[in-house]
Amino acid sequence: MARISIVGPEDGEIALSGPIRLRILEDGSTTDHRLGLGEIVVAPHVEGPPQHRHAQHDEGFYVVRGTVRFTVGDDVHDAPAGSLVMVPPGAPHTFANPGDEPAVILNTFTPDLFVQYFRDLGEFAAKAGRPANGEEITEIMSRYHTEPATTYAETGSAAPAEPEIEERVLDDGLVVRVESRGIGKPVLLVHGGAGPASVAGLAAALAARGVRVLTPVIPGFDGTAGSDLVRDVPEIARVFRRLIEELDLRDVLVAGNSVGGWIAAQMGVDEQSARDDEPEGIRRVGALVLLNAVGIAVDGHPITDISAQPPSRLADFVFHDPERFRMDPAALPPGRLAAMKENAVALNRYAGDPYMHDPYLRERLEAVRLPVRVLWGESDGIVDVAYGRAYAASFAGENDEGAKFAVIREAGHQPQLEQPDRTADLVLGDSVIG
Repeated sequence: MARISIVGPEDGEIALSGPIRLRILEDGSTTDHRLGLGEIVVAPHVEGPPQHRHAQHDEGFYVVRGTVRFTVGDDVHDAPAGSLVMVPPGAPHTFANPGDEPAVILNTFTPDLFVQYFRDLGEFAAKAGRPANGEEITEIMSRYHTEPATTYAETGSAAPAEPEIEERVLDDGLVVRVESRGIGKPVLLVHGGAGPASVAGLAAALAARGVRVLTPVIPGFDGTAGSDLVRDVPEIARVFRRLIEELDLRDVLVAGNSVGGWIAAQMGVDEQSARDDEPEGIRRVGALVLLNAVGIAVDGHPITDISAQPPSRLADFVFHDPERFRMDPAALPPGRLAAMKENAVALNRYAGDPYMHDPYLRERLEAVRLPVRVLWGESDGIVDVAYGRAYAASFAGENDEGAKFAVIREAGHQPQLEQPDRTADLVLGDSVIG
């Protein structure tokens, strides 16, 4: 028999405390993650977060007590008790309590994606001894397909704030889920073992800079179906090339982080082979950007096997400032924890033996004569900067000039999370410092 959930007036999980208090009433575990609910209590004369918009969930605010001021772009609305405000994806919004008494709001999320955002804010405050602010809030938002905004997501010829999600069926029946946003020069952005959410913020930042960003999901990640046709990284690279062909894209900038960088490198090898076979053929891949990529073997600089580390220590290897990102697995929603485990299984299937590299890839990179940029977070505890420099030196590069190399300061294995603007600029920029 299905079990119901009853949360009493003194029950629930306090995710945030202070001037804005949030009590989680439903974290999605009862609703199979279709719906999340929270109770927000806003102290008098307190403003909420910076205006922002969500890409993948609707948010509702039912005012239980007091009057709440909602700002939507340039418009301001005062909503008294009994009012319901529904915010669809793409709409900018924030709230405040302009009154002299606390305001109480019932907050809904469909699906429950944003519940974990409040937990992350609470964890940050507990560790830092202060609430998150500015870029810290922006970074935490980016984990949940949310970005700062003061205008509506435009439609038609302009770039939408929320991605369009499509399941593309390839010629052999394999289904590839793709997120697309923005217009302009095509960029294929490939995630690593942390899954698509780890590059969602970078995808939004790149789209805001005037390009079209396609983020395919590696088969087997985030609940997508795997396939016996996709057994290793070279086969994933071929799948993504077929995706580019299916979409009839040309001169695509292929960028990838971690294992995604390895996939990008392999796509460069395949593109060079296609050009050698058909010099006048269609050029699908135009340039590569590797972002703390794995995939090659470098003597004296082994790839750290993080599969042997407890989850509580992963942040120490991944981030320059691990305390900002450290997670307690016991505090994660069951659905998210299960997804992380499924992602780890898929990653191990593709790249677990030999661990995170192809013994023959490095020698193949010598033939790749495409523009290549290799970008590296300086504090990477999985593959160090010397490994990155060796990766860059392996490419012939355009006009035999090799690959350009840049170090990203105050960042680790996922610089797109710690230094999002700097990373986005370097992915698209022509000038790269060494």
